[in-house]
Amino acid sequence: MNKTYPQEAEHVTYREYGIRWFQLLLFIFALISNIMFGFSLSTIVKQMSILYHVDIKYLQFLTISFSIFSVIMIIPGNLLNEKYGIRTTIQIGCILTLLGSIFALMVNVSFWFFFVGQLLSLIGFPFRLISASKFVANWFFPENRITIMVIIALLFNASSGIAIRIPLITVGEIDTSNIDNGRFQIQILMVILFVLMVIYCVPPIVFFKSRPLTPPSYSASDSCVREDYREAGSILKDNKDFRLLTISFALILGTITLFTLQMESFVDPFGFSMADQSNAVGLGVIAGLIGDLTVGTAIKKTQSYKLVLRICNFLSTVLFFLLIIALFVNKTFFFVIYFLLCGCSAIMALSFEFACELSFPMNENTTIALFGFFGNMVNVMQGVPEVLILSGNTKTTTLIAMIFMLCLIASANYLTYNIEENLKRNQKDQEYDARSETDISLLTN
Repeated sequence: MNKTYPQEAEHVTYREYGIRWFQLLLFIFALISNIMFGFSLSTIVKQMSILYHVDIKYLQFLTISFSIFSVIMIIPGNLLNEKYGIRTTIQIGCILTLLGSIFALMVNVSFWFFFVGQLLSLIGFPFRLISASKFVANWFFPENRITIMVIIALLFNASSGIAIRIPLITVGEIDTSNIDNGRFQIQILMVILFVLMVIYCVPPIVFFKSRPLTPPSYSASDSCVREDYREAGSILKDNKDFRLLTISFALILGTITLFTLQMESFVDPFGFSMADQSNAVGLGVIAGLIGDLTVGTAIKKTQSYKLVLRICNFLSTVLFFLLIIALFVNKTFFFVIYFLLCGCSAIMALSFEFACELSFPMNENTTIALFGFFGNMVNVMQGVPEVLILSGNTKTTTLIAMIFMLCLIASANYLTYNIEENLKRNQKDQEYDARSETDISLLTN
């Protein structure tokens, strides 16, 4: 598919290449490999603590350390992105996850091999996540960007749900009454995860490409002058809308993600089994898939990122309040409310693309790097007190932690209300489309 737009005195042809779908598959493989490896262990934190005689706080630390390492590694990852392209950072991320899975194979030699393996994988995660919007801009027409980001978010959410169910599906309930049997189950699980990491990491390392021969839009072309990434911090600190979006994203999706990752600690005092947690997350994934599709459709229909974000924020606040009540009522009520909450908080694709619009002409990867950096700083600041509160392992500590999280989600409503919808990148692409008398919007086909 070709589109020809006049640019200055010459015509420039913008193309989408057929190979973009293969590249999309490789990018998704790279992104979900980290999720499949790390999230699969979030439902067996307590069992591993018993089997390997380690303080549960070390394992709970792993559930929030994706935010910590995002803060640490996002800026170096972006520097590599800017200098060498997204292919290099994708390769580094995949290699680190593959190495992490190799270390984890030695879990029964020492628990700390497993711990280091998890940390290696977590270090590699931001290298891939910050590349999402840049990848989409490099390979797809402007009007297709939100659709592709929704597809990525759909599969991202689906992989997290599948990952959390892997222990139950492959080895069943972990036997903590017999140390040898339990550790054997963990060893089998590590082997399965290693095989999956080979399948998901090796193809992107070998075949992934940063960009096609020619760009799909003006904003993805070399002709589009971008801000120097070394000046990004000073430029974006004066961008009020970007700051508000970053914090609100962390307070909405970040808070709910932390709840999911630490679900065992939240629901254990209420008698939830490993199967209950796995089923709850499975329902949440289905809801996330529906939510991503609904959010993408709503953006195209309303032509407004801000309106859809405000609706999602308000509904998430109400539903999280009901989730607290549901924990004290019964499991069925909890499952229903959690399902609705995950559907209404599916804002990753929306927020990434909105951030790129607000920060243009900053490069997409630099935008998402800073978006993730400051957003994850907020997540770390909220995650540490949550872990400390939850260490009490009582219904009261769960209630305190969830009320704290509810206040964070509720405060995001004020932030999203004050964001101005200035779609700078869309305006620039349409400026060039208008010269050829086309009517192409970033948000509509």
